[in-house]
Amino acid sequence: MKTKSYQVLRKLRGFTMVEILVTIIILSIGLLGIAALQVTGMRSVNSASHRTHAAILVDDIAERMRANRPAVNSNLFMGVDSATNINCAVVPATYCEEAFNGVVTAATNCNSTELATFDITTWFCGVSSAGILVGGVRAALPQAVATITCLDTDPPGGVADADLCTNSSPHIISLSWGELNPNRTSAAAITTQTLAVTIQP
Repeated sequence: MKTKSYQVLRKLRGFTMVEILVTIIILSIGLLGIAALQVTGMRSVNSASHRTHAAILVDDIAERMRANRPAVNSNLFMGVDSATNINCAVVPATYCEEAFNGVVTAATNCNSTELATFDITTWFCGVSSAGILVGGVRAALPQAVATITCLDTDPPGGVADADLCTNSSPHIISLSWGELNPNRTSAAAITTQTLAVTIQP
């Protein structure tokens, strides 16, 4: 009788071990699934944050353009490209708003041309802090590229004028940035996202 009881106990112990191993495997798969969901959720939140920042920044420069119609009519907001003609290494010589660089520096009384240069530079590069531009589009969006182009509309009558951006022509404000690619099967780790908005300054 003792021998039979020992054999039964051995069988029960072996069966319990298999159950434990199966449970561990199932639990591991579940934890991996939860981790994958968290990563996907974080990417989605990150993407939504970038899109929100982009929308706010587009609205920011649009309002600056509407507030400086003479500069828009002089084509100063046409052909803006952060990759070629915005220099973030230099603080605008004419600084059109009050700055704090250890001491308060009063705003300069700017004309429309100086204000356009100031607005474009500080919008993309940020504001002056201790003589360095910090913040702006480039800080809010990773690998940011900003462009502003004009959709030239000639005056009524079908006669083309010499102005490359006729007054009241719409402008396209475009922001591009890099995000982690949600497609895990893709070879590209980073994908480019773009927000382009057409406005009437």
